Amino acid sequence: MSARRTATARSARVRPPVVRRARPEDITGILAIETRSNPVPWSRQLFVKELDRREGAMLVAVDGDAVVGFIACAGQGDSWHILNVTVDADHRRRGIGGLLVDGVISLLDGRPYDRYTLEVRVSNDVAIRLYRARGFVDCGVRPRYYSDNQEDALIMWREPQEDGS
Repeated sequence: MSARRTATARSARVRPPVVRRARPEDITGILAIETRSNPVPWSRQLFVKELDRREGAMLVAVDGDAVVGFIACAGQGDSWHILNVTVDADHRRRGIGGLLVDGVISLLDGRPYDRYTLEVRVSNDVAIRLYRARGFVDCGVRPRYYSDNQEDALIMWREPQEDGS
């Protein structure tokens, strides 16, 4: 195989998933990831409600025809609240969570809010590093926030960025 074909084959294998708005036909894939990943998964009805939410967005990461991750974000008060970010276990550590967070910020920032908040398990070091790398800062703890094991949640906020990002 020529060097050119080898490089092309290698780049085809590592092509990042496409991030786009979720569609009704994505709910089954989203629900499958949610059920495998979260001890207290959201229901189909909740995902349908989030998909229909006017003030917010649900995005998916798609690899070929398969949904491999999703993010749900809703306008609440004077800010965007990132409600759920989940990547399929077989696709983690590939930057998909970052693509989803970047995608929702790019889509929603300034429309009408430019502040973001979220809660994350205090034990989820990978997610905490991802959020900090995107300008989120620790702002408090919600004791016993998670019902499955009473784990605390770290509250994080992202204020408007100086460079407009």
